[in-house]
Amino acid sequence: MASSSREAGKKEFFLTFDGAPNPPGTLRILDVLKRHNVKAGFFMEGRRLEDEGGCACRVLDGGHDVGNHSYSHPNFDEISLEAVVKEVEKTGDIIHKILGIRTDLIRPPAGRVTPDVHSLLTEMDYRVVLWSYSIKDWEGPDAVSLAERVIGGIHDQAIVVFHDRVPWVPETLERIIPEIKDMGYRFERISRRRSMECCSCRE
Repeated sequence: MASSSREAGKKEFFLTFDGAPNPPGTLRILDVLKRHNVKAGFFMEGRRLEDEGGCACRVLDGGHDVGNHSYSHPNFDEISLEAVVKEVEKTGDIIHKILGIRTDLIRPPAGRVTPDVHSLLTEMDYRVVLWSYSIKDWEGPDAVSLAERVIGGIHDQAIVVFHDRVPWVPETLERIIPEIKDMGYRFERISRRRSMECCSCRE
């Protein structure tokens, strides 16, 4: 869906986070996003939601998108289609129970999805969200290096994925958000992206 608030000629950039809810990392990220008035998307694992519902509520209360990231984080290209359905449905039900919403956003763990899995997820009324270029945030080795990789690949409509557990992500966000804004971009929620079709990278 196109952003109803899209400004003429304004480039858009989309921040997403995998592995939520995962405090204290998720909470530190939320603090940075709030400070800079930026919205993002958080893809949640069902097993984490069961233990960290309060943190997940903080994400939703902050005005961020919530997506399905499976229950136990298996590679969808290595399990049966029946197992994929169970992973997705179980997490969808947990999201609904804890947050009171039904999301149509899903990111397969590690971005690993076959054509059959993609078709299955589409039939389940999900929009598959991958990313535009890989920043490998877990490799660090620090916020400065990671920020350089993010800025180096930036382009209009780009989606990047961070992981809540990576300790230098909050500092990286503090560095890149002002710079990206100065470059003429606006940050948008992933649910407002016009299309997911160009996102086909893996980690």
